[in-house]
Amino acid sequence: MICRPIRAEEFVQAEKIMNIAFRFDWDKYPENDSGTRHHNIYGAFEQEEMTSCIVANTYTSIYFGHDVGMLGVGGVATLPQHRRTGHIRRLLTTVLQEGYKRGDVLASLYPFSHPFYRKFGFENGQHMNRLHLDTDELRQFPCTGQVRQFLPGEDDSQIKNIYNTFIQNRNFACRRREWEWNALKKDPYLTHVYTYLWYADDGKAEAYFTLIHEADSKNFVLRDWAFLSARAVRGVFGFLGVLSPSGEKTEIWLPGDVNPFLLFNEPYAIRAEHTSRGMIRVVNVEKALALHPFEEGTSFTVQVKDEQIAENNGTFSVCRKDGKTTVCKTEETPDGVFSIQAFSLLCCGAFCLEEILFNRTDCEVTANESVLSRAFPVNHHYLREDF
Repeated sequence: MICRPIRAEEFVQAEKIMNIAFRFDWDKYPENDSGTRHHNIYGAFEQEEMTSCIVANTYTSIYFGHDVGMLGVGGVATLPQHRRTGHIRRLLTTVLQEGYKRGDVLASLYPFSHPFYRKFGFENGQHMNRLHLDTDELRQFPCTGQVRQFLPGEDDSQIKNIYNTFIQNRNFACRRREWEWNALKKDPYLTHVYTYLWYADDGKAEAYFTLIHEADSKNFVLRDWAFLSARAVRGVFGFLGVLSPSGEKTEIWLPGDVNPFLLFNEPYAIRAEHTSRGMIRVVNVEKALALHPFEEGTSFTVQVKDEQIAENNGTFSVCRKDGKTTVCKTEETPDGVFSIQAFSLLCCGAFCLEEILFNRTDCEVTANESVLSRAFPVNHHYLREDF
C-alpha cells in the first residue's frame, strides 16, 4: 500500500470514495481538478487503485495568542471492500507526520467515533453550549444599543475586526481566509441567512451575528457570531426577542466558557446541551510547550507518549526564565507522564490537571503536582470552522 497526495486527475475518484461515506446529492459527476481542489487530499493506493482518502486541511489557528499551523482532518473515507484493513491508520499517520514536518502545532477533527480517532492521539477537547428555547424567552433581555443589517457588497471590515478580536484568546479558533467569508456575499432574501451588526450606545461595534431562518420550521438558528463584551451578548439576545412572531423556537450556539444558566433569569425556560464540538491534538509537543504562556520561574519535566509522531516521544524539560521559555529533551525523571491525548488536553487548556488526573488512566504525576497545576490553567476554546 502506498500513501501519497493525490494528483489532479484523481480528484473525481477521491470524491466518489467520499460520496459513499458521506452521501453527496449529486446531479452529475464533478469534473477532475484543473486548479487546486485536489490539494491537501491524500490517498491510499493498492496496485494503483485508490482505496481510501483523507482531506488534510491547513489552517492558521490561535494558540494562547499566537498564530500557529493547525491540521484540520476531514473527508476520511474508505471503499467498503477495503475497510478494516489498516488503510486509514496509515493515511492518518502520514498526514500527522506531514503536519509535523510542515511546522503545525495543532490538529483537530470532527469524529464519527471518538474511540476510533483516540487511537491516533486525538481527544475530546472542544465543547460548546447549544441552547434550545422559545423565542419569547429572549424578550427578558432589553433591546439595548442599535442593530444594523449587513448586505452583500458593503464594507465588511467591522465584522472581520470583531471576529479577529473575539478569537484572540480562544485556542483552536481559525484565522479566516477571504473565501471563508462567502456567507457575507450571498443574497439574504434568497438564502434566508441574515447578518447583523450590534452597536453599543456609544457607537462601538461590539458584535456580529449571522441568523439562519430555517425553511421547514421557520425557526431561527444563531451559529456564527462573535462578541466583544457581555453587554453585546445581552444586546443581541434582546434583538432576537423581537423576532418571536416570525419563529417560535431559537437555537443558539454559545462558546463553552459562556454559562447560559447565569445569563437567563429563569434557567428552567431553556434547554442547554453541553455538546462536543470536536477532538483535538498537539502535533508538535516541543513547539506547544515553547509557546505556552508559563509564568516566570516555572520549571518542570514531563514525559509524552505518542504512537504516530516519534519526535513527540520522550521527556521534555521546561524552564521559564528572563521572559524566555527553554524546552529540551532530557534523561531526567519526569514529574508527570502523559499520553499524547492527555497531554493535548492539558497543554491546550481544555481541562485542568485535577480533572484530567481524576478522569483518566493514561497519565500520572509523581512530583511537583502543584507546579504543573499552576503551569497549565484552563483556557477558552472556540472551533467554529466545518471541515
